[in-house]
Amino acid sequence: MNALALLTFFCGLISVISAAGTMCYVCNNIIGSCDDEYAGDSSHETDCSGFGYTDDGSCSKAKVTTTVLGNDITLVTRTCGGSYDNSYCKQNDRQKVSTVVSKIQTWSCSCDGDLCNGGSQLTYSAALVCAVIMKFLF
Repeated sequence: MNALALLTFFCGLISVISAAGTMCYVCNNIIGSCDDEYAGDSSHETDCSGFGYTDDGSCSKAKVTTTVLGNDITLVTRTCGGSYDNSYCKQNDRQKVSTVVSKIQTWSCSCDGDLCNGGSQLTYSAALVCAVIMKFLF
């Protein structure tokens, strides 16, 4: 009986802690290591319920590539909030703008869930993990 009470308390505590806000990677490749190929850096993990961020349960990533006078420049930004409708998300789906001196291509994606705007990864909710553990223990 004590084990059941302890497990219930532990799962409740995990659920409360994880309900703090959506966690997203917030970074760009101008100031740090936030390139297109990104493995996720714990120093970039941000609670989106904090001041200045949009916490709608989503995260975003944008990539802008430009060629100016023959020089290629790429900017990658990851942030909180579902800013994009994913119409320009896949590698072959991009906005293109060309002028006489520059060419700009933009990819923009949003996703739902904690840390979904990093590399490819699989995340589980704390409630699901606790439910599975309790099912097999009791």
